[in-house]
Formats: sequence, structure tokens, C-alpha cells
Amino acid sequence: MAVNPDIANQIISEFNDEVETIIINTGLEHHSRSSNLATIHSLKDAFADTVMSAFIVPSTTKEQLLAEARAAKDNIQRIARQQYQQELGNIAAIGSAVTKGSPSDSSTWNNIIGDTAHRIEKLSTMYADQINNMPKALRARIDDDFAKVLDDINAQYNRDPSPGNAHIVSIRASTYLESIERNLEEAAQALLTASLEYMVQTKLTELQQMNMALMSIEQGMTKTQIDAYRSMVKETKEMIQALGKPSKLVYDKTIRDQKVTNINQKISALETLRVNASGVSQSLSGYYGSTSRRPNRGIGSIGGVGTTLGHNTSSIGGEQKNFRNGVPPGFAGFAGKMTEADIANKHPPGTSPAHIKAMKKNIDAGMSWEDAHLKANADGFTPNLGGGGRPF
Repeated sequence: MAVNPDIANQIISEFNDEVETIIINTGLEHHSRSSNLATIHSLKDAFADTVMSAFIVPSTTKEQLLAEARAAKDNIQRIARQQYQQELGNIAAIGSAVTKGSPSDSSTWNNIIGDTAHRIEKLSTMYADQINNMPKALRARIDDDFAKVLDDINAQYNRDPSPGNAHIVSIRASTYLESIERNLEEAAQALLTASLEYMVQTKLTELQQMNMALMSIEQGMTKTQIDAYRSMVKETKEMIQALGKPSKLVYDKTIRDQKVTNINQKISALETLRVNASGVSQSLSGYYGSTSRRPNRGIGSIGGVGTTLGHNTSSIGGEQKNFRNGVPPGFAGFAGKMTEADIANKHPPGTSPAHIKAMKKNIDAGMSWEDAHLKANADGFTPNLGGGGRPF
């Protein structure tokens, strides 16, 4: 169903507040009233338009709108950081123009600064999501680590501007940035792994709840339905477990979403089966008090001689007489004499007429209501509309 308008407005309002926070935290607040933040404001307006056009669509959910908000916020965060880094570069260029004896005076040292700044910008863009999700203090620490690399180049130039020292400083800056990149890569890997683990546990819990619900209403299912849902539960569990095995394919958002869609379709099919079987189970509960199976009242096997009632073998004590005829309908679990109308009235609307006829035949043969129902199902005359097996 479509998202409530109040929820859509709340998502837009919270998103706008988060964008303002990003602008302040990245040091771009002084541009708030200028056109320098036009790109960010354009993305903010585009997100609001997306929400307003999507929330009325029946298939749109709140979670989808929140996911779009996160993606838009990360994109704005990345753009803000890039703009801030560009401003720092412009300020440094202005300072170098008025300061004599800076690294920019030497082509060798100037290349080191340019390469280092380019790699810092690349790391900031590549791991923007991980950096944005970090606590404020840790984000400040990473910014400080990047700044230290540039400060070290400047300090080393002032100490020894020789080409030989420039080569040593270049190697040291590269090594330091590689260390920062390894830490960010570990954070990215941990985030992906945790995201997959959460997704898998959520789906396993959902499947477990569905399985328990289906087990509780097996009384209202045929053997074919029971075998089908158990097989589907097993297959769905294997699909969920495969989703939790880290791989480059699973990390791809499109492939991951496709796998989750397949799992959701399986669970949806199980829910349909549960709803259909639940109606039958509830009707049976109304007929004889509970959905538990009744014990077999036939003569048990003694010493290997004879077997249960209903089989053409010898038994001790003679054939059991049928005391069910004449018992009023619904009495102590016996069916008694019932017309097709009596049977139909005790079923939910839309029950298959073939199922009613099959139960009538079984009841006339002396079966209890439950036994007549189970035998009709076993013979293919299921209660659901359209189920009827073969005609009489």
C-alpha cells in the first residue's frame, strides 16, 4: 500500500535537516546563502520531488523511501567533501603564491604534493560511505591524518629541499596513505559483512516464524501440501544461507536485490499456502473441538495376528460393530446421519461440492466427521474451490 503522506513529509523534513548538518560539518556553512552550494541544493530538491511522486504509488514502502534518502545523503556528503578539499587546495595555492621558498617552487616537490592530494581525494571519494558512517571524532581523526601527510611534505622541504630528500618523502607519503587505505578497506569489508549477516538473520527469523505457523495447521492440509511446504521451507533456507556467504557477486547491489526478491517470493508462496490451510484447520476445529488427530479405534495387532480395522485380515474378538448410525450430527466426534446440506453448512462458503459429496459418502459408510474429511482429502477431493479430484 502507498506510504502515508505524514510519513513522506517527515522523511523529507529529516533529510533536509541532515543535509544542513552535512554542510556545517564539512565547513561549507559560509556558502549557505550563495550559489556555491547549488549542486547540493539541487540534489536536495530532487529528492523531495522523488518522494512526493513515489509515496502515492501502491508498491512504494517507507523502507524504500528511507533507502533513497540514505543514498542521496551519501552523494551530497561526497560532493560536500570534494568541494571542501577543493577550497583547501585553492587556499594553499594562494598561500604559495605569496610565500617564497615553498614546495611549489620546485617541480619535483610540486609533483609530490599534487600526487598526494589526488590520492587523498580518491580515497575520500572511494570510502565516502564508510567515513560518513563513522562517529564525528573518528571522521575528524581521518581528516587530520590526511592533513598530516601534506604538512609533512612541507616540513621536509623546509628541512632539506634536495631531490634526494624529495624521493624519500614521496615514498613515506605513499606508505602512510596505503596504511590509511587498508584501515578504510577493513571498515568497508566489515560493514558489508555485517549488512549481509543482518539480512540473513532477518530472513531466517521470518522463515522460522512462517514454518512454525504452517506446522501448527498441518491438520488442515493434505499430505501433498505438507510435503510441498516442507520442501519449500528447506529450499528457501538454503537460499538464505547462500546469501550469507561473502562474495563479490553478493556484494553487487543488483544481484543481492535479485536474490532477496527470490527469497521474498518463496516466503510469499508459503504465506499463501498458510492462509489457505488456516481456513480449513479452523473449520475442522469448530467441528470436533480441536485440530489434534484422533486415535485409531481399530483392533490392534496381537502377536502378529490381525491388524487395524479396515484391512482384510483376521482379528481377535470378531468384527467391530458400527454404533455410529443414528447418532446426531456433531455428537462426541461422530458424524451420524447427515445430508449434504448439513455437511455444507458446517463448511466455509465456497467449499468444493465434490468435497461435500465425498464426505457424505464416507459418513454414510460409518466414518466420523474427521475421518470422512481426511479420507476425502486423501482421495483428492480437497475443500478448496476447484478441488474435486474425479467426479462421482
